[in-house]
Amino acid sequence: MQTKFSVTGVEGTLQVFENLREQIGDSRKSSKILTDSVKEAMKPVLMMAKMLVPKDTGALGNSLGITSRRPTRKDMKSNYVKPTDSAIALVSTKPIPARLRKTFAATGAYKLGKKEFSKAQRKFYKEQGSFYDARAISTEYGTAKMPAKPYLRISLESQQMSVIELLGMILHRNIENYAKKLKTQQKGK
Repeated sequence: MQTKFSVTGVEGTLQVFENLREQIGDSRKSSKILTDSVKEAMKPVLMMAKMLVPKDTGALGNSLGITSRRPTRKDMKSNYVKPTDSAIALVSTKPIPARLRKTFAATGAYKLGKKEFSKAQRKFYKEQGSFYDARAISTEYGTAKMPAKPYLRISLESQQMSVIELLGMILHRNIENYAKKLKTQQKGK
């Protein structure tokens, strides 16, 4: 008894995977699909961190945000980032925008002493609606005078399964949209 079978469509499937790799994989550094996807998937962590952060003035909670990017060499030094990672997302205080840093640099405050400079810097950024201090780190890990009140690590650990599931759904949606786009392009040829 002999069984015969044939497989069709393998070349087309391989071509779709190759196109997908080019669009969202490492070969195309300008692709934002992965970075946008991991940023969206980290929203539950951000919401939990904002709920858990101590509410003294509310400024720390308001300054929290999500940053996503391709990993840098500095990121690779972290125990949490692997060389095979294509995109990372961080929940932390929002970085000071470059335009504000340039504006502050133009004030000439760099000529001041260290204490006066720091005071002027904090005052300037606060007036602009940004906060420049070590509140996030000192709250998370504590200081010599203040006990730790962790909120970031707890948020990430409690929401890790939600993030993974959400990332899977987001990538599934993006891959389906990409496949539809390819089909539309192929029909137009």
